[in-house]
Amino acid sequence: MGNSNGKNRTHPVADHEPDYAYKDYGYDYEYDQRNDYDSGWHPDKTYGEAYFHEHNNDSPLTKRRSCTDVLCLILFLVFLGGWGAVAFLGIQGGDISKVIYPTDSQGNICGKGEMTDRQALLMFDLTQCLNPAVLVTGCLTTHVCVNKCPDENYSPLGEAKLGTNQQKIKERMKPFCKPVSDEQFKQDVETLVQKEICPPWYLKSSEVLGRCFPVSMKAEDNDSNEEVVVKKVDTGGDHDITKGEIEGSLYRLGAFLNIRQFGERIFMDLKETYWMIGLALIGACILSFVWIVLMRFLASFMVWVSILTVFLGIGGLLGYSGYRLYFVWLSTDPETHKNIFQLNWTPEIVDDFLKQRDTWMAFTIILGIIFLVIVLLFLFLRQRIMIAIALIEQGSKAVGQMFSSLFFPIIPFLLQLVVVGWFLVVALYLASWGEQEYRVAFKNDRDCSQFEGCSQTVNGSDSVPYQSNDTCTPEEFKPCIDSCPEAMCQFVKYTKNKDYSWMQFVNVFGLYWGVFFFSAFGEIVLAGVFSQWYWTFNKKTDLPDCSLGTAMWNATVFHLGTIAFGSLLIAIIRMIRTMLEYVERKCKRFNNDLTKCLIWCCKCCLWCLEKFMRFINRNAYIMCAVKSTNFCKSAKEAFNLLMRNLVRVVVLDSVVDFLLFLGKLVIVLLTGVASYMTFSGQIPEIKDDIPSLNYFFTPIVFIVIGSYFIASAFFGVYNMAVDTLFLCFLEDLERNDGSVEKPYYMSKSLKKILGKMEKSVNESRHRSP
Repeated sequence: MGNSNGKNRTHPVADHEPDYAYKDYGYDYEYDQRNDYDSGWHPDKTYGEAYFHEHNNDSPLTKRRSCTDVLCLILFLVFLGGWGAVAFLGIQGGDISKVIYPTDSQGNICGKGEMTDRQALLMFDLTQCLNPAVLVTGCLTTHVCVNKCPDENYSPLGEAKLGTNQQKIKERMKPFCKPVSDEQFKQDVETLVQKEICPPWYLKSSEVLGRCFPVSMKAEDNDSNEEVVVKKVDTGGDHDITKGEIEGSLYRLGAFLNIRQFGERIFMDLKETYWMIGLALIGACILSFVWIVLMRFLASFMVWVSILTVFLGIGGLLGYSGYRLYFVWLSTDPETHKNIFQLNWTPEIVDDFLKQRDTWMAFTIILGIIFLVIVLLFLFLRQRIMIAIALIEQGSKAVGQMFSSLFFPIIPFLLQLVVVGWFLVVALYLASWGEQEYRVAFKNDRDCSQFEGCSQTVNGSDSVPYQSNDTCTPEEFKPCIDSCPEAMCQFVKYTKNKDYSWMQFVNVFGLYWGVFFFSAFGEIVLAGVFSQWYWTFNKKTDLPDCSLGTAMWNATVFHLGTIAFGSLLIAIIRMIRTMLEYVERKCKRFNNDLTKCLIWCCKCCLWCLEKFMRFINRNAYIMCAVKSTNFCKSAKEAFNLLMRNLVRVVVLDSVVDFLLFLGKLVIVLLTGVASYMTFSGQIPEIKDDIPSLNYFFTPIVFIVIGSYFIASAFFGVYNMAVDTLFLCFLEDLERNDGSVEKPYYMSKSLKKILGKMEKSVNESRHRSP
């Protein structure tokens, strides 16, 4: 590095240099940015023209604004109209109750229409679910809508064979029969059961997602699986019903309905602790808010506390994992030596997983690597961390003076919830927009091909017997049922509408564009708030009274087109990623290694592209908020400004993001540890007040995930503040020289940061060979 007095200048000097070019820049570079190679400045560079040509001292903050990217706003409004048309067609043709409520064997929706007072679904013979075909055809037994699930074990057929009064039997079983006329119900019990109007037996059940499931009969030993629940004589079948059969039926039916005992237990745990999870998330909000407020006054201290907390937290987890690994390694229990592929997928799989030696070895290795990386980062980046902390302190001052900005993220978050809610409603209506599909099934593999009426017409003339899993309609199939009672025309699902694919495509794209649109709206508003703070010369007396309101007005009235443009780019990339994941699922059946490699390469490239575009968008929104320029011009100016100061970007941007991430991690760790101590019974004072849970980690997982999102919302304001101040800081360096005529807008603290940055770069340069 050098100066004009004879040092080795690394950049050529332009002719007729203005007098202000050499004033008050940095002690190592003759106070001239052009002498600093690491700033990236060079007259021949292609990263745009620097702001040295600006001779006035006015801030770049545009006082008179104009609408930007109007065409993109119009495109966004047109798309919203198309999305609304798709929703209208879906609502008009679909019935959301088909998705929400179960459907009986005749296609009637429980809880709707004629079944308004019958909201639960009862299956007559649950043992039919033992057939593996349930994964395709559903449970091949009669389904009927009932008012409530049975609260007792009872066999109408068995009672009738014992000679019990028919009227008493009918009174007990009528709530669980098909809704038929009084004339039909006058038939004897045996006939009603034979015609499948009433069930031959039923068990005490509980309602799960609108369906009646027998209460768990899980046996403690294998012998209990053979215990008879309903005798053969009471079923009308050819064998006794045992506990093992009921449990097996529940499991296979759970596969068809995507329900497992594990899921039910999770659901029950959430039902018991939902209010405690809510309180914990409110506590996470309060903790995040207090942390942000303390950063206003003790930014440096709070950042170091975050670093120390994360260091001790990761170290403590590493020590605990090593401790568990030591005892598991010495254990003689053969269960501990199994690998994960030898575990059975049962509701106790988590407990089994935590017993494995390989589990704790993996935890120890992973935590050890993370701990080592963190230690190395702190050792080699300590100087940059000090610089980043100083910049965070400036962000703290900006947030403190613009305190209302802390609460602003609630607005875009609520708007994003509206978009997600709208997407779900439209998706449900589109999913329910279709015809009922019925499939042929034969009980006990009965061959009904020889019976009259059990054939269908093909190609207009040929008569072909019905085969299992053929499509059918109840009206056309009725003659076959009359002649062969074992034949069934069973409702299976709702077929998709022919326009379902492209309509759902529009719906998913609308979700992405809408969510990213309001996320961008939040960024550009915050950029307007903090750029107003930076480009106000006297920050104690000249700040406007309602900077947040002004920024929201500017974003809403002038820059919605720019927001639509930037969010459209991200939405397109995310949609391509979604389509690629769909292709990947379709290609799994071929098990082609080359295809997998190509897909993973594409996914990696698209992920990097989305990250890069998010970075460009964020800085483009800052430039737009400052100068009221369109998206392309804003992105170009922001990118050029960053490239002209590339080393500073590397020094500060990633380190600041890392430090703020540590702050979020502290919030998550504190809430996670507190919830663990609570639900694991480690606090004796409240141990008796904690409900008994199947898995105590269930609420902990939801609390930790919720705490991370809450902390991200609060720290996102700091991220935006630092990014905005940094970009304004770089332009201030080029636009002004610190002289009386052209003073910096930056504070004295930021000038100190500038000195630290140049010193840090200079020291690293001298250390390098």
